Amino acid sequence: MSGTAKSPRALNGAYGGLNGTYWMLCCVAYSFTGVFLLGRGYSNSALGAVIAAGHILGLLIQRPLAALADRGGKAPLAVIASVTAAVAAASAGLLLLPGMGPAVTALSACLLALVISLQPMVNGLTFYLERLGAAVPFGVCRAVGSVAYGLLAAVLGRLLLHTGEDAVPLFAMLAAGAVLALIAWFSRAGTPEDGPGEAEKTGGKLRVRGPFLAMLAATALIFFAHAVLSSFTIQIVEDVGGDSGDMGLLTGYIAVLELPAMLCFERLYKRFSAAGMLRFAAAFFVMKPLVCFLARSVAGLYAAMSFQALSYALFIPASVRYAGEMSGHGDANRAQAWVTAMITVGNIAASLAGGVLIDRAGVKTALAIATVSAALGAAVMLLGVRGKRTVTQ
Repeated sequence: MSGTAKSPRALNGAYGGLNGTYWMLCCVAYSFTGVFLLGRGYSNSALGAVIAAGHILGLLIQRPLAALADRGGKAPLAVIASVTAAVAAASAGLLLLPGMGPAVTALSACLLALVISLQPMVNGLTFYLERLGAAVPFGVCRAVGSVAYGLLAAVLGRLLLHTGEDAVPLFAMLAAGAVLALIAWFSRAGTPEDGPGEAEKTGGKLRVRGPFLAMLAATALIFFAHAVLSSFTIQIVEDVGGDSGDMGLLTGYIAVLELPAMLCFERLYKRFSAAGMLRFAAAFFVMKPLVCFLARSVAGLYAAMSFQALSYALFIPASVRYAGEMSGHGDANRAQAWVTAMITVGNIAASLAGGVLIDRAGVKTALAIATVSAALGAAVMLLGVRGKRTVTQ
């Protein structure tokens, strides 16, 4: 490797910090965009349309960005830095613009899209660091993200009870600044000796087949249900008599639940296949919307979200490893982008349908449909996903 090499321990520590700051950014974008836009006067249907637009734009840009990141050298760092700088600029625009209108709508959608597009590259940085000599414990590093997500959710949820919605873009700017600082540190950590763009050697194509295709289809269905819960959390909480403070604490509780599975993931991965863990997690994705549907109080929502420990917490690191198994390192970012794209498809469908369903038929109807979607996704995952290598270059 070239440049001033850093120790594996320092690389792992910095990658844990990157996960923490990135998922703080996700906390703002995913959990509090709704609070921000509702505070600016948007309806549930309009909120759903803005979130859907953000996910559609994110779906369009994430694969080209991931292809750029797969060019080799320090390309992943340059792309992450550029996108994060754009996140900071969009956040500043939202902070300066008052009320609601086309500019606020566009910037909100762009902010969400940019945060979404970062995810496959932040995940793919695992393999970049491994080529620098670090044995990255992805589950542990991702657990740092969950802790940061939960802490910020609890703090911001309470803070919004006493301040205006402008705290949301302000915290997005702060998180983006922290991400940029860590990327600058990584740029001085050395350069993997993987030669000229591995993506160029494979012709820039990643073909998806068989069990990996089943995994992607199941992911879209499962994350439709997950997105109904995460994009419309405030509406679900208010439906059982809670407020934004309750939402913040609930979101923090969810994040804490992710820690055991993520911290233990590397041990689990030595014993169980990534495909097997994906099938296991898929079954428990069904329980969250089902128990939310049955809940009649905030306490009931806590019971429902307890299944996060066996679903999302296990699915995320398992999906990163599974995508890595399905591709060579020259396609690592694009393989991650396929998974993120299917998560995004689920989010788009949930955003378009969720707000309209809540406005016209109520929260319980939206949760019932989410339960059916999760059940279909679990069936596809259980029947179709295997550990055999199915993506070729």
